[in-house]
Amino acid sequence: MSTYSTSLDGKEWRIAAGQHWVVSGPVASGKTWIAAQLARRYPDAIAFVTFNDQAVMAGSSWTEARYHGSIEYDFKTVRERLTYESIHCVSPFEVRPPEEAERAAFAKLRDWLEKTLQLTPLLDAWTVHLSNGEQRRLLLARAILRQTPVLILDDPYAGLDETMRDVVTKTLATLAAEGRTLILTVRNDDEIPPFITHRLKLENRSIRIQGAYTPARKSGKRLSHFKNPPPLSTPKVLEIRNLFYNPGGRELFHGLNWDVHQGERWVITGPNGAGKTTLFSLISGDNPFAYACDITYFGKKPGPGVPLWSIRSRIAVLSPESQSVADPTQTVEATVFSGLFTKEGTRKAPTPAHRKFARKLFVALNLHEHLHVPLGSLSSGLVRLVLLIRALVAAPDLLLLDEPCLNLEAPERKKLLTLIARLLKEMPTLTVLCIAHRPEHIPNGFNRHLALLPK
Repeated sequence: MSTYSTSLDGKEWRIAAGQHWVVSGPVASGKTWIAAQLARRYPDAIAFVTFNDQAVMAGSSWTEARYHGSIEYDFKTVRERLTYESIHCVSPFEVRPPEEAERAAFAKLRDWLEKTLQLTPLLDAWTVHLSNGEQRRLLLARAILRQTPVLILDDPYAGLDETMRDVVTKTLATLAAEGRTLILTVRNDDEIPPFITHRLKLENRSIRIQGAYTPARKSGKRLSHFKNPPPLSTPKVLEIRNLFYNPGGRELFHGLNWDVHQGERWVITGPNGAGKTTLFSLISGDNPFAYACDITYFGKKPGPGVPLWSIRSRIAVLSPESQSVADPTQTVEATVFSGLFTKEGTRKAPTPAHRKFARKLFVALNLHEHLHVPLGSLSSGLVRLVLLIRALVAAPDLLLLDEPCLNLEAPERKKLLTLIARLLKEMPTLTVLCIAHRPEHIPNGFNRHLALLPK
């Protein structure tokens, strides 16, 4: 089959062989939905890869290889995930023909992908130890190895550093040149790769524009390096001493020492795999190894006389992992107030002050009409905004933002960044650490920088 089609709001979208499409539109416009519809219609011809918690990707869910609680642990290695049997779901008890030609072609493609997607150094790593960006490259490789004529990638550049975005683009350009039909959904126009030939623009779950398209030339910005140390008298919120961490034999930190003072706003940068999200998991205590590390919070260390929740109740986290484990059946309002805990670790009911502050944030982000709907009915981008409100309503002393603009289009991103910048001015003692890959994803008010480099 050389032509594929689906419809939205009575209008047909038709993809012909040799075309490479980008699907764009504001949040909740239906980008993931229409891509999934197309993939469901042609399951044998299309490999569909989405990196959020709303769909199945490349035969593997985004959450299955993540580290955090309430998620099934996965201790398979990258090498095991890239075998012929794993990709094609071959049972060891199944009797099959030799498939020598198919296996030879598969091995050749796999070897190329391991090199071009820079997976070779990760082959013996457990998937549970991969960073978000590394996990994305693995899922992309698995989808490509299905060797379907059409490949759909839902927001493939989210969470990737600049170098890895270039790696993925070059890989996809090679596939396009070899005749694979590619369809990408994107949230930022500067992510549209140069091999794209056609564009589908959506709005309010309706097709607005479709047709030939030529991507514009990119003009990239770079993250600025800044240093503004606080007065020595400023209390320390976080002290990390001589941190060593080698998950699965991969050295991420080698004697890291870092002090964070009250009211500081730090940007943490570094390539995928440098340990940014792992550092957050150690700080938040989600990673059990944290309790073997020399980390002091608010002048105290967890242990006898210092209950764990007396510290954790003062820390709030917004991350892709927190989004993946959020209960989709809870209402938006219940989700927001589910982050309130006592110092003993029990949930507490929201006070009138909590409700007033939450209403203020809902109105600021234009989410007040969604209060009583299930969280799972919202788009991935809107869920991220809801979880930001959840983090802020808890009135933390330390706020960890792991790529807060992930899955947000430009209008929603601007709204979120404006809100964060305003709140930072209103709460001068709030300490914030923010992981970012793109300069335009950093809120105003950040003046400290920690750059992590891979070992």
